Amino acid sequence: MKNHKGFTRRDFIKTVGITSTGLMLTQLYPKKLFAFPSFKMFDYKAKVAITRANNYERNFIKQKVQYLFEQLDGIKDLFYNGKRVAIKINLTGGSGSAYSSRLKGTDIREAMWTHPEVMRAVIELIIDSGVNPKDIFIVEALWDDSSFNNFGYKDIKDNLGVNFINLNKPEPYSDFAELPVGDNKFYYSSFKSNRILSEVDLFVSIPKLKHHFEAGYTGAIKNHVGIVPKQLYELPNDRSRRGALHQEGGPSNTHLPKSISDLLIARPIHLSVIDGIKNAIGGEGVWNPTFEPAEYNVLIAGKDAVATDSVGAFVMGRDPSKSKLQLPAGGECDNYLYMLNQKGYGINNLNEIDIVGDGKDLITSLKEEVNISLPDEYQLMQNFPNPFNPSTRIGFYIPKNEFVDLRVYDITGREIKKIINKEISAGYHEIVFDADNLSSGIYFYRITTQNFYDAKKMILQK
Repeated sequence: MKNHKGFTRRDFIKTVGITSTGLMLTQLYPKKLFAFPSFKMFDYKAKVAITRANNYERNFIKQKVQYLFEQLDGIKDLFYNGKRVAIKINLTGGSGSAYSSRLKGTDIREAMWTHPEVMRAVIELIIDSGVNPKDIFIVEALWDDSSFNNFGYKDIKDNLGVNFINLNKPEPYSDFAELPVGDNKFYYSSFKSNRILSEVDLFVSIPKLKHHFEAGYTGAIKNHVGIVPKQLYELPNDRSRRGALHQEGGPSNTHLPKSISDLLIARPIHLSVIDGIKNAIGGEGVWNPTFEPAEYNVLIAGKDAVATDSVGAFVMGRDPSKSKLQLPAGGECDNYLYMLNQKGYGINNLNEIDIVGDGKDLITSLKEEVNISLPDEYQLMQNFPNPFNPSTRIGFYIPKNEFVDLRVYDITGREIKKIINKEISAGYHEIVFDADNLSSGIYFYRITTQNFYDAKKMILQK
């Protein structure tokens, strides 16, 4: 199919390098940047830089990140000697997800996690701006130590002489601090967090560019969900994640956007660098039934977190100016970018963003939504998290209404629990399995329908 200038979808994908097997991508028309009827130079209220990039070679990445910072008129207005800086990366799912078949042979650091070379480049350039390495703190709430220690992140920390703090723990302090949201809150008045987040002068977010199964889009602001200790935001019936942030105040499509927005208000972001060289569509992790590795071949940076994420959302086929965002498996959620803009915390209208850099032609005035295809076959997802303690989430997809039997067994084959034994409607379903009364070890869960059978291993590690 060609547009009015004879430019095919295949031509665009070949030119830009945006690929994702088996899924329909955004169709972007080759017009000049921002051919909006209301465009005026003085309408700009924020600047966001975007550059094309196609690999994670160390010197190449540092040159690209430095180019982004130069396009933003430098970063020395923020980062200089005496400043203390927290740098939030994203290692969602922990090391157990690194071996999932749903990655289709892609390195987890390329499909799901902040790539270590992007982290390295940002840290080195902040040090080059005058910040003392001892005043830089890499922060993340780890699912497990292995994700940080065994995938290159710890080596970079040690090499550059910076610090690391696991946000799930109060150390090196004796207790957690309270981050106030204030009167402009959406739901939460404050959040418990490691005290380092209240003591640093500047906060940097380095996420992976992805869709999100429940929030539509994940970038620098969604990365904030990991700044609070998981154990303090679990729900009694949902301890496999920060269940309170997802559904304490209502369904996830309305409550999670409020949580994300409140987190940004409580801990503002001063610099966002989004890794979209290799990334994912259809969800944030391999536990999502629509998750697929992708290659968008871009890096994005900005000092307005809402504006930077809005450009990222647009690249991902989501309209940041709308009050709702499309979800990968269908339906919509409240748009936290729109919500934050309404309260004055950033710009989500592309007319008001000055997009600069050699990738600015990727942002055009006409687009289609990225359509994520739902599976047409049965799927039993790997439980998440895995290993787990004491609860985990088990997801499955059935293409039609059917009687479903889902049970858990120990390593000897003894039945531990019958989770589901009834007629289930077509679509994706997810349950929480609580193993509080079980001993550490290997367990199996098995699904049986009239047309499908599958089983997977999970590890309880207390």
